[in-house]
Amino acid sequence: MFNKLNFQVLIELLIELFAAVALAVNLYTGRINSFVHPKFNLILIFSVVVLLVMAGISSMSLFRPRHMNMLARYFVIFIPIMVMFYINTDSFSSIGDTGSSDQVLSGPPPSQNLQVVKETVYKREAGKSYIDIDDDMYLKWYYDCTFAWDRYKDDQFKFLARVFKDPSQKNQFVVLGRMGMICCMADMQPCGFIYNGKGYDKLKDGQWYYVTGSIAENKKYTYNYEQLPQVTNISLKEARRPTDEYVYIK
Repeated sequence: MFNKLNFQVLIELLIELFAAVALAVNLYTGRINSFVHPKFNLILIFSVVVLLVMAGISSMSLFRPRHMNMLARYFVIFIPIMVMFYINTDSFSSIGDTGSSDQVLSGPPPSQNLQVVKETVYKREAGKSYIDIDDDMYLKWYYDCTFAWDRYKDDQFKFLARVFKDPSQKNQFVVLGRMGMICCMADMQPCGFIYNGKGYDKLKDGQWYYVTGSIAENKKYTYNYEQLPQVTNISLKEARRPTDEYVYIK
């Protein structure tokens, strides 16, 4: 039986099946949407189907012996596979992930002309004890206040957020926030707040809440290599998952 087995076709078949199963599992769990926008899910589902069809076609040649099997070229596939297992996708999920606005950006060359963006000042509406942050303003608010949370130390904010958990943090805290995108999927990152107050350990990854709380600097905890700000004195109200989970600069 093994004498008739075409090992080159076998490797091709295994690669196609592995890619199809990995893609299908990540689509089913939703983890892939930490890297790819959900609007591309139909294309990815189609890709799974194509890979399975390719695997079916390959299987028909599995027992057709070949005089010389060219196996060496397939070892290059191990490089992206090893990189894939090295990436800490928990930091994104979901991700997640897929970074915070606290990262320090290097300044442009002196000769470059920049347009000054006016910072928004956020105020409470009449009759409300908190500053209401909707999805349209979330990301600009987050970046506006990155280095100025002390300015709002006596204020509370209300915003819609999901729970991010990173098992590598050994359950020290959760992150309440959103995945933010400035220009494209490549720069998408979690824009949220460290929370380790009462009941944080009972929150489940992927749950959605309306969060009302105060924002302060965090100098202790790191999430996805960044020191995100911290939310304290919060109240949580369960919320539905929004149609669009991402927030943008508008």
